[in-house]
Amino acid sequence: MADLRAEILSLNIGHPRPHEFNGRSVVSSMVKTPVPGPLQVDFTEIHDNSFAQPQYHGTPDSIVYAYGLKSAQSFVERLGRDRYDIGSTGETLTVDDLDETQVHVGDVFQAGETQLVATFPRIPCGKVSICLKHEDGQRAMQECLRSGVYFRVLKPGRIARGDRLERVRASNVHLPIAEVYQVVVQNLTPQADQLARAEASGYFPARMLTKWKTLATARQPSEPLTPQDGLNSIALKSVASNSAPRQVPHD
Repeated sequence: MADLRAEILSLNIGHPRPHEFNGRSVVSSMVKTPVPGPLQVDFTEIHDNSFAQPQYHGTPDSIVYAYGLKSAQSFVERLGRDRYDIGSTGETLTVDDLDETQVHVGDVFQAGETQLVATFPRIPCGKVSICLKHEDGQRAMQECLRSGVYFRVLKPGRIARGDRLERVRASNVHLPIAEVYQVVVQNLTPQADQLARAEASGYFPARMLTKWKTLATARQPSEPLTPQDGLNSIALKSVASNSAPRQVPHD
């Protein structure tokens, strides 16, 4: 597997605050603010960073969220915007480039003093549309298939702006973050080999692994998964409008 390294351009933190758009409102810490740093990263939190619903956000499987500017630019271009506002979709680390097709569940990265392991893609919900004040926010992030990577902390420490996010050990399985993302946002039934790779990685979130097993057992591989099959049972009900493209686990 080729080396993968990215420069950390911005460190971002946030706290819950209200957002309103088109008659809808939500309390969220999604929109984060760049800070000088360094970030102090522990096994269970990033200091001075909090969430409105910590049972779903900032869990041990998603302490650090990294998003590449190239991915972000691909996303905002779909909204007709020229520039991505750093931290606006919730990333704690903004990096120059992080190709979700090249990052695998179980890949271990060094970032400053910390060691992090890739676990899952960020899955956008309707709050993306509200916080970005654009009706197509959620849909655009789903369709571009590039939304960044969640990490579990293996070794705590400090991360400074200018540090590198660098892969130091490749996963023992081939399960790209982009492949997992496609299964979830396109409402596909997880296939047997995907389940096997997810389980073998050792770092696929346990709650989602259980859900995948349930879905795969309940359906024939050829049958499509519909929103009514309840992917949202592992998260909150979407705050998106009735025209939202898909009901998926919250970001």
